[in-house]
Amino acid sequence: MIIEILLYSGNVWLIIGLILAILELTNGTLIVFLPTGLSGLLTGLVLKLQENETLGIFLEDWAITLTFWAIISLLLSLALNFLVKKRMTSKDINNY
Repeated sequence: MIIEILLYSGNVWLIIGLILAILELTNGTLIVFLPTGLSGLLTGLVLKLQENETLGIFLEDWAITLTFWAIISLLLSLALNFLVKKRMTSKDINNY
């Protein structure tokens, strides 16, 4: 019961996103913590906008919120992976 209330709170998602983004500073791979942190911040922002009635309600309960977070996290992870691989396509001077 309490976990359902916490997973539907915008403040909790903002804290989760901030913690995961800070953990990225220790890891530095740009694959796990940064996309999940950014998607957590985005989820928290959407929930806060819904609480203020600035945005219509499309995250109706905690299960949809968790699914939204996972999908956004996956999309951001794929996008960052594509950008990092695209940037690293320079010729290697040691390639014989």
